[in-house]
Amino acid sequence: MANDLHDDFAVSLEWPVRADEQLRSECHRVIAAVVQQGGAIGWLQVPSRGKTDAWLEGVLQTVGTGRGGLVVARVETRVEAFGVWLAGPSGPVGHVAELTKVMAHPAVRGLGLGKRVVSALVGACRNAGIEVITLGVRGNNHGAISLYESCGFRTWGLLPNAVAVDDLRFDDLRMFLPLSLPEDVRIHGSAAGGPGGSVRWTMTEEVAH
Repeated sequence: MANDLHDDFAVSLEWPVRADEQLRSECHRVIAAVVQQGGAIGWLQVPSRGKTDAWLEGVLQTVGTGRGGLVVARVETRVEAFGVWLAGPSGPVGHVAELTKVMAHPAVRGLGLGKRVVSALVGACRNAGIEVITLGVRGNNHGAISLYESCGFRTWGLLPNAVAVDDLRFDDLRMFLPLSLPEDVRIHGSAAGGPGGSVRWTMTEEVAH
């Protein structure tokens, strides 16, 4: 746990591995407040306690496998912000993690909790041997985009009109942060050749076949 004082409020970061009633209630409180203000965090309507409890339990199950982490930021003693990192099973993309559900209660905006949470998640990913972190953010969420950019994230793609909110359509902006690579890694990138490679075909060749 890390403690410090910011604007006369004691702020601490914690990494829960199990959920008690207090954690479930406080996480639901933050989620409900963010959704009520239209926050782009995956719920269009305020979810029930049952739904957020189930989500939290799923995250903590992944935490137990070592393939993810939940960090919560407490102001005084109450959870006011949190975020999650998740990685897939070991394999071809097991070195890639995604940040998700990064949010702070609207009442504590300005304390810098978002940056604290993101920085903590990045550090945890680095310690877990993750090589690339990705995340998705709604294209109109300029505040979040600025936050991620300040933490070193860069845009790698944009899927137009991929997020639907009633009759509105928003872009899905994808960002990434490269971390350290093992010393024995060789970068092949998109160069021709190598396992799984193939030769480009032309329209003329396709018609001929």
